[in-house]
Amino acid sequence: MAQRKGSRADVKGPLILSTVMAVVAFAAVAIFATGGTDNALRLDLALIAAGIAFIATVVVSATLMIVERPNDPSLGQGTGVNRSSARLYAEAKARRQREAAARRDGEAEFGRRVRPDTEGEDLLGRGPGTPDDGPAAPRS
Repeated sequence: MAQRKGSRADVKGPLILSTVMAVVAFAAVAIFATGGTDNALRLDLALIAAGIAFIATVVVSATLMIVERPNDPSLGQGTGVNRSSARLYAEAKARRQREAAARRDGEAEFGRRVRPDTEGEDLLGRGPGTPDDGPAAPRS
């Protein structure tokens, strides 16, 4: 697996921060969970708190490092999901204009009949009064 240059420095900072947070959590819980100077230190609770603090800090640091990394500059060049909406709008507008020009040249528009002489016929050529046992005779 190829590692990028400086990956050790990227890991060192969050680990140091997590360790410091774990030590602070250990000390705070060990002191405050005892309930006074007459009781013994609660090292079990302190270790649990230190582990939770360490893991939580590592997860938050890793998440922030992932979010901080910038995207590849080629992603904004108009491919995939990062395509320019202005270009998409221009393409759709040009396509609509081509379709409108084609309709004006004799093609049927959506909702209009291609041949107006087929009033009342279904797809099989049957008229409104034709029985269902066969196609109707062609109109002249």
